[in-house]
Amino acid sequence: MNPHRPSRNPSPYCPMETTVSENKPERRPPSAPQLARRRNIDWLCIITVVFLITSAANAAYRSLHDPSSLAFVAFTYADLILIFLCLERFEKRGSGRTPREKKLLKAAVWALVTALTFAFAWRVARMMPRVLAAVVWTMAGSVALGGFYGLFICRLANEAAVRNVYVGDVELSPDEKA
Repeated sequence: MNPHRPSRNPSPYCPMETTVSENKPERRPPSAPQLARRRNIDWLCIITVVFLITSAANAAYRSLHDPSSLAFVAFTYADLILIFLCLERFEKRGSGRTPREKKLLKAAVWALVTALTFAFAWRVARMMPRVLAAVVWTMAGSVALGGFYGLFICRLANEAAVRNVYVGDVELSPDEKA
């Protein structure tokens, strides 16, 4: 099957797949629940972005006198927008992506969230005594490492354990598992 040519028999699982008829592609209209979900998500995203922009403008206006505060506000809000964009790409368009692209998007989200965590740790730690600042940085580091472990290492360990437990259709005995 040529991936660059539309199929003659559209799949029942892909409502937007085109068919070949008289050189005009036909598209199936989305169902009512699909349209309702699209409308709700679009409005929710629009409201969220408008709130985020309004809040960022207000915070930037209040921190005009302090360049480091202005840089912090600009960075955190830009980081949040990038996180939302990556999550949207991962959730909405993730089903058609390769596993490598999904891993890259997941890594981008983890890196952005880690950068945001360290930005807040930097902001909070500079106002605290050294001992408490060390606690804040330790907590930020543990959140970053825990997120990395949960997103990347733990899943690989679970998949490897599942492969080791089952050999074909025969389950290993408890003695063989150990």
